[in-house]
Amino acid sequence: MPPLHSNPYDTAQPDFATEAHADAQLALTEGGLSEAQAIESLTRLWTLSNEREKAEWDRAIVEEQHALEEARQTAADAKECQCQQSQADKEATLAEEHKKHKSKFTPVPNAKVPVEPLCIPVRYALKQMESSSYVELYYFTNQGISEAEEVATTPSDGTYVWKTQEDGMHSLVEASSAKRGLKSDPLPDDRLTWEQFFEATPRMIRFMVRYQWPQGCIDMFGKFWLNIQSHPWRTSTDPFAKKALLSYQAKQHCIWHYSIGTPCGFSLAEIEEEVLKRTRDELAHSSFNAELSRMQA
Repeated sequence: MPPLHSNPYDTAQPDFATEAHADAQLALTEGGLSEAQAIESLTRLWTLSNEREKAEWDRAIVEEQHALEEARQTAADAKECQCQQSQADKEATLAEEHKKHKSKFTPVPNAKVPVEPLCIPVRYALKQMESSSYVELYYFTNQGISEAEEVATTPSDGTYVWKTQEDGMHSLVEASSAKRGLKSDPLPDDRLTWEQFFEATPRMIRFMVRYQWPQGCIDMFGKFWLNIQSHPWRTSTDPFAKKALLSYQAKQHCIWHYSIGTPCGFSLAEIEEEVLKRTRDELAHSSFNAELSRMQA
């Protein structure tokens, strides 16, 4: 607000010829001015003072208007910022919702119900493929895919179990979820049958392509599994030799995922015969010890 108590534009000029201003007139006439000169001097002084007050009043009004405009602009900017933040929060929430519930926001395909059975692994396996992470071959076998479909189409029985999460915390989840979408825990790769191995590997290659794994990785795994399938030991009469191929595949497949990107990384393309022979010897030794323990029991 202006510092003056009243608007100087509303102040009327006093009549300095009246008795109310006699003392002011006397002070000037005693100095040698006539009464008319005294009244003229008082009038001139008041006019100068009033003009200064008007200028001060005008300046204060302008400053007040600027302050009000600045306050309005600040409020408008704050509101706009708040709106933008609110919109950003909504978009972030929606993006998180899309990420958590992809199927909820996926456009409906313009396609009929498929006549042939769908060969879709459980979501856990797909998530691992999407991130180029390790996943057991069992999820891509006929049995694994059949279990995934059966579990997905079976209503929950309401059974919950405690499960340890990736951060070490424990939480209650449905029993089917605890087994990653299967009826039971997946078979380790080294316990697969050769038929299951033949079922799983080409399917996993197709999903590698679908999830855009680096072509070098796809070629490496293709050569790796082809070398396992075509190895001379595949038709050996030595049961430990045939079993060693699956055990070698299982172990090296897993190790490759954990070592890639580190100084210890390697390629699976070529089979390391020395490691394969050691694997066969370890299997034979373990079988011998197990049989010996059974006979001594």
